[in-house]
Amino acid sequence: MILGAITFQSSEKSDTVISKIRSFIDLKDIFQPVEQQNFTGGYYLHHNLPCKSDDLIYTDIQNDILVLLSGYIYNNSELAELHEIEDQVSDPELIARLFLEDGPEFVEKLNGDFAFLIYRKRKGESYLFRDHIGIRPLGWTLENQTLFFATEILAFCRAFAKGNIIDSDYLLGALKYIDYKKTPDKDIYKLLPGHYLTYFGKGVEIIRYWQPEKIRIDKKLRYAQMLSDLQSILNDSVKIRCDNRFSAGAHVTGGIDSGIVSAIARKHFHHQERFYGFSWSPAQFTRENVKYDERDLVVKFCEETNIEPLFSTLSTDEFTGLISSFYRNHGFYSEDSISQQEVKTNTNLIFSGWGGDEFLSTGDRGIDMDLLTGFNVRLFFKRNPLKRPVKLFRYLLSFIIFPFFGILDRETGKSFKEDARYLKKPYKHSDKEAIADFYFHKSRRQLHLKMLEFYHLQDRCEHWYIMGFRKGIEYRYPLLDKRIIEYMLKVPSELLCETVQFRPILREIGKGVLPEAVRLNSDKSDPVYWTWMNGLLKSSALMIMKDINILKNNSDLYFVDFEELDKDINKFKTNQLKLDHRILFKALVNIQAIHEFTKEYRSSKS
Repeated sequence: MILGAITFQSSEKSDTVISKIRSFIDLKDIFQPVEQQNFTGGYYLHHNLPCKSDDLIYTDIQNDILVLLSGYIYNNSELAELHEIEDQVSDPELIARLFLEDGPEFVEKLNGDFAFLIYRKRKGESYLFRDHIGIRPLGWTLENQTLFFATEILAFCRAFAKGNIIDSDYLLGALKYIDYKKTPDKDIYKLLPGHYLTYFGKGVEIIRYWQPEKIRIDKKLRYAQMLSDLQSILNDSVKIRCDNRFSAGAHVTGGIDSGIVSAIARKHFHHQERFYGFSWSPAQFTRENVKYDERDLVVKFCEETNIEPLFSTLSTDEFTGLISSFYRNHGFYSEDSISQQEVKTNTNLIFSGWGGDEFLSTGDRGIDMDLLTGFNVRLFFKRNPLKRPVKLFRYLLSFIIFPFFGILDRETGKSFKEDARYLKKPYKHSDKEAIADFYFHKSRRQLHLKMLEFYHLQDRCEHWYIMGFRKGIEYRYPLLDKRIIEYMLKVPSELLCETVQFRPILREIGKGVLPEAVRLNSDKSDPVYWTWMNGLLKSSALMIMKDINILKNNSDLYFVDFEELDKDINKFKTNQLKLDHRILFKALVNIQAIHEFTKEYRSSKS
């Protein structure tokens, strides 16, 4: 984590603010201060992570440059060779050299997860950079001609809060679709992925350096070449994220995304006697008459890939405690819980399959739309035969006509109303742009681009980075390598129709890498996990009902319709509630979580 302030005025105020941010981060014993003329700030070195100061900071007085880095440059060696840098250099030094050679546009060449500062005190120049995809967070604000920044955005916002109203959209992300790019404070901004910011003592300028929308479809590309290219990129995207200084593990499920990532990663950490696969599924839970239990696939997969599976031991009491920790886990309760096992096993590097659904392991969304708009009717009906016309008509409506014309299907609209049931009228509606980004598109290529704009990918990465760093854990997301995304944007949809398999690319690449039971598994939802999780939600909701008056007294919950909530609680207690009880349980847990967040956010103590 890094933070700092650049001012060409008095530094007294900025010192005070930096101290306040640090107090809310509350990792005092691992903070390393950095002071230069007009700059005050520093970085954090976690004792459970192998990084040293040279991995985070580089100073060249002669060339007037300071680099403060949060993250990693995965193509360091490639760039060093390209620029004829003979000695092995640290990531911050590489950044400095490339900047001095090419200026700020050098950042486009980087492949990594990063947020960093470049500061040149004699020239009066400062730059903030964020990686292409947005794996590393970076918040900033300009106040009294002072540029403040930090990668721990919540602590950053708290330092500037001044009793302001917490942005309701930020708080309501669990109850409706919001603009996930927002922060709790309207005056604190996230530097967006693929952008850099310049500050030379007056106003800031933000420049977009990555423009994936300019990538064009390669109609000359052939199927065999596509598979070969993507297999090579995927293998390398895992390889360059491997670092033998860490003790690695991976998330494992019965799915192909996490499966192929963890299987490849395991081979690169063959020197580790134990490589753990962490599953959110319960270690001890039985559901009767279940047709599919993801745990069976996890065990089979781990046996064949020399991975040791560890399942969740999350209890009702622990779940209730995790709701109270919403400020730190932001609703990622399963990961917060499983990370305790990661710490106990001394695992400090986790490989995740996050991001596969949106790009490399894309399913059906947008493919058939491309076939029809490209007048490839023969291939469309080969994929969607006329022998079941009613099913075909429903498919056309849900996956082609509605997304193309910007229409929400009835079931989705109904779910929005259910999620926002206990919000007052002015706050019920989801963000229109967020809905459009997730549900509406006119091509598969546009769908990919909108998945970057929707910001759910970055939102999880941001929260996991902060939650993980506090425990000494790093996360790696090989399926969000910028090369994979750029390649998928140029793939013609016709090439994804060579097989009838759902998620065709990874299933083909997975031959010989994944057990066949995993490679051909088409289930995305684990009924055992969700039955267990619904039970935890219910148990917690019943306890929350008893203390509902505490929530009513929280002025930050002004958007909650407690009158409607009381009605349904009373109906539930008298067995008269007709709606699905899970709607009530989920709402109570989410409102309690928001309550806990506001309590900690408002606290003057870290």
